[in-house]
Amino acid sequence: MKLIINAFILISFFLLVNCSAHNHSVNESVAEKNEKQDPWEGFNRGTFAFNKFFDKYLLAPLAKGYRVILPNEVRTGVRNFFSNLKEPWTSINSALQGDLNNTGNSIARFCLNTTIGILGLFDVATQLGFEKQKEDFGQTLAVYGVGSGPYLVLPLLGPSTVRDAVGQVAGFVADPVTVALNREGKENWIWIGTAVKGIDFREQNLEKIDNLEATSVDFYATVRSLYLERRNRMITNQAADDQDPFQDFDVE
Repeated sequence: MKLIINAFILISFFLLVNCSAHNHSVNESVAEKNEKQDPWEGFNRGTFAFNKFFDKYLLAPLAKGYRVILPNEVRTGVRNFFSNLKEPWTSINSALQGDLNNTGNSIARFCLNTTIGILGLFDVATQLGFEKQKEDFGQTLAVYGVGSGPYLVLPLLGPSTVRDAVGQVAGFVADPVTVALNREGKENWIWIGTAVKGIDFREQNLEKIDNLEATSVDFYATVRSLYLERRNRMITNQAADDQDPFQDFDVE
């Protein structure tokens, strides 16, 4: 398994170096920009169609059932719990980026929410003024000047870029929580957690995503634009757009 992951990282970095977007000219047409940004559009649209099929017949129904079965307070607690587990990885990436303020902030958030917040079920850190600022390895690569590479739609996981896909693999391998679970032989909990987070994300955005699709001339292009804009905001630590259904999407 590690050999496959390492091979994927090497191949992804090769693609990243050779396929990173070049500087755009001022008079460049939208079609030319899209071609540079999304040279694998045919493949991506095929994967996008598969993901829509999966969403329609499995993920969305599960999300609706999840909403019916569990009250909002319980769903919020589950969301807080998984969000808290990402704080150690955020602190590591913040340190790698030289952002010591957020390194300390994320460590403080993890300690407060794990203890006073009862294993992260309650986000007391935010109430005490420690605002969440998520950092992942894709953002770390961007800080070090690595280009995003082509836009890439991943099966089941959705919108990404080559750089973010590499970041996801790094997160899977190096995240302290994942490492601890693997060491204890509890790999199944990783997949269970990933499934629950996916269902929870869809439940949070049932109406927003459905309305976005209904009002989009080209839903694929709309999702691509929203995702890339969101990632740019995250890299530059800009405020989230409330209308963006991906603002809380954990790409790792």
